[in-house]
Order: sequence, then C-alpha cells, then structure tokens
Amino acid sequence: MKILNVLALLAVFAILCGCTQSGTQPGHVAAPVQHNATVNVTNATSPGTVTIIVGTQTNQTVTGNMTAPPPPTNQTEPAYENDTNATLGVYFIDVGSEGLHGSSILVKKGDMDVLIDAGPAQNVGNVVDLLNSLGVSDIDLLISTNADPRNYGGIPTIASDYTVEDFWWNGETFNDSSYTALVQSMANDPQGSQIVGQGNSTTLNGVTFEVLNPSNTTFDDVNNDAIVVRVTDRNFSMLLTSNIQSGAEGTLLSNQPDELQTQVMQAPYYGVGAGTSSQGVFPAFLSDVNPQTIIITGSADESADNGGSRDPLRELMTERNITWYETYVSGTLRITSDGTAYVVQNADGSAATPGNGTLGT
Repeated sequence: MKILNVLALLAVFAILCGCTQSGTQPGHVAAPVQHNATVNVTNATSPGTVTIIVGTQTNQTVTGNMTAPPPPTNQTEPAYENDTNATLGVYFIDVGSEGLHGSSILVKKGDMDVLIDAGPAQNVGNVVDLLNSLGVSDIDLLISTNADPRNYGGIPTIASDYTVEDFWWNGETFNDSSYTALVQSMANDPQGSQIVGQGNSTTLNGVTFEVLNPSNTTFDDVNNDAIVVRVTDRNFSMLLTSNIQSGAEGTLLSNQPDELQTQVMQAPYYGVGAGTSSQGVFPAFLSDVNPQTIIITGSADESADNGGSRDPLRELMTERNITWYETYVSGTLRITSDGTAYVVQNADGSAATPGNGTLGT
C-alpha cells in the first residue's frame, strides 16, 4: 500500500514539472518581436525622401538636393478652395513716395492670395487698403525678397493684421537688426517660416511660384541675393526680379536661360541705372527674358543717390518695342489674365497709359 502511495505522489510530481516547463502561463500572451521599419515620405514641395527609423533606433536622415536651401517644411493645406480656371490678377502696388523707392506685389486667383514684399513701413497703408478693398482675409504665402527696408518694412503690419499661412525668405539678414527681428518673429509664428532659394517652388490654385535666385553660390550682397520668382499660370508667365543687379542677372543668364523668358517682367532694382545699366549684363539679360511688357516700381526719384537715371532702360525698351508702365506715374497697376492673354489696367479697371505713350494691353 505504501508503495502505491509513493508511486501516486511521483506521478503528481511529474505532471506538475511538465506544466512549469511549457514556457507560458495560462491567460498570458507573449509579446511579439518588434523589428526596425522604415517609412519613406515624399516631400510635397521639393525633391527628396525623408527616412524615419521606427523601433529602438532614433536617428533620422534626410536626402535630396544638397546644393539647394532646405525645402519648405510647412505642409499646411491652403485655406482656399481650388478654382484653377479663375482669372489671375497681379497687383503692382504703388508704395513709393518722394525720394523713397519700394515694392509690393499681390498675386490673386480666386481666394488664393500671395504677397511679395510689402513696401516701406511709411507706405504700408497702401498695401492694407488694397488688400481690404479686395476682401483679402489671409495671406496664403508671404515672400520677403530681401533685407531692403523699402521692401520688407511693411511686413510686420501685414503679419499683425492678417493670418499668414506661409512665409518665405532667403536666409540672409545682412546684420539688419530690424529684419532679424522680423524673420525671427515669423519663425516663431505657429505657421513657421521657410528659407528658399533656386529650386524651391510651390503651386497654389494652379499658379506656380518658382524661385530662380539666390542660387547655391551667393554674392553676400543684399541686392544680388534677393529672391527672384517666376510666376506661371497656364500659358501666362511673369518674372519678378526684386532688387537684383548685374551679378545676379549674369548668373541667371548663365545658369537658367530657359527659365527667364516671360511675357511680363518687373524691372530689376526699381528700373533705375543701378539695376538696368546699358553698359553691363542687363541688355543681354533683357534679350533673354524678351518680355512684351515691363512694370517699373519704386518712386519718381532718379537721382544718383537713389540709383540713377532710368533713361538707359527707357532707350532699351524703346529699341525693342517693349511696352512699359510705372507705378509712381499711374498708381497701383493691375494685370489680369485668363491664362493666355493679359491686360494691363489701373487698379480701378480703367485703361493704363504706358510710359511710351500709347494705350496697350
């Protein structure tokens, strides 16, 4: 009997040992083994791939065109409703005054609004008045072309009065404390800011804004490093040149000659001799752009201190049968286009008188 009891106890002991070695407890699910994984995300506004390492590693790598500035990072979708067949309107706002050049350009299509510069602080009221008259409630893209207070001075007011969805600048403050404060405040805005250069572009409501300057080789010069933008809507295009002079004109002519030809051009550096000298590279630059129309912004002041005479530019435009208009003569000018043909008018829709004396469209 004792032998049977001992055998029974040994059997129970064996069963218990088998359960303990099975590797899992009742009701417990073993955790899966996690492997590192990669997710490729295509940047929506600039070529390149972002590789995110998921798992125990935390490093991230970004690949793309290393010669261009960092691509835009703000991927907020525009607040407007797409209407790519809408009429394009481009407003060259009269922000100059006696002895004071300035530039501000609004590109509007439907309720998509892009503002390029905002003129000097003294005359930002002209920009605000136009925006309000057009029912602009927010700025989808604000581009500051350079650290020239005649171009950026009004931007703080615009940023205070309107929601700015995206802000572009060229990354150079040139030790201008006011401009440094401006770009820092825009960078701290919830929407953020983006440094752009040659190769950056975005398309908003069918309108493409392509940055041609500055290139990866800069001039360390506030004017020649200004942002130059080619604006294209269907079969219509224009070149907005900001303050560039012969250095940037020569680089653009050498590096991107096929991108320059457009129907409309903003005269470089307010059209004065500092940017349009007939003795430098400008005549060749003008031949390559080959515009039908030139818009000259700034003020009527053509003194040496303010850039020099516009006569060389006028002579070149006359020789080449180019029609030109001046904001300091006509006030704010409006170009409207259906994507092919375009018309130049005063802001109120009346016919604008070109500088060479005949009404043109």
